Amino acid sequence: MSRKAKAHAMLRRLLESTRDEEIDCDRFLALAPSPLDDRIEDPALREQLEHHIRQCVECDEEFRILKQALGIE
Repeated sequence: MSRKAKAHAMLRRLLESTRDEEIDCDRFLALAPSPLDDRIEDPALREQLEHHIRQCVECDEEFRILKQALGIE
């Protein structure tokens, strides 16, 4: 599969998984420490955070770095 075809497939997957209720990167990063110590009690917000991290490579990396810095992983 060509690089262009891979990019189109990835874009299609991201568009298909877009939801009406999503959080942006700024909100994710502001809330990122909260799931690590179970401070998020709202299941809908917790799911939105989990969804965002599955979709956003940059936030996933930031979250992994945060967990590593805190010695969680």
